[in-house]
Amino acid sequence: MKKVFISHPYANDPEENKKKVDRICKRIINKDNNIIPISPLHLFSFMEDDSYRKEILDICYKLIKFCDELWVYGDSEGCNKEVKFAKKNGVKVFFVKT
Repeated sequence: MKKVFISHPYANDPEENKKKVDRICKRIINKDNNIIPISPLHLFSFMEDDSYRKEILDICYKLIKFCDELWVYGDSEGCNKEVKFAKKNGVKVFFVKT
């Protein structure tokens, strides 16, 4: 099963962005049952302040290395860091238009 890291903005509109990533992940699963989306937004969206940002990003980097691909849905500082890290570590990056 292919593991795909879902890179999506969060901080600019947490509530709406979580809904968007819910739909993205469900669409992926419904379209191809050989892909499992890995969503850090779902792992950490309960943390409302930004005081753990570095620790969360460190965990995201570990998840990216675990995944086969990184799919990018948007543009943010966090997305850009994830893309840079993925490319540096040989993880395929795809920019997805919604």
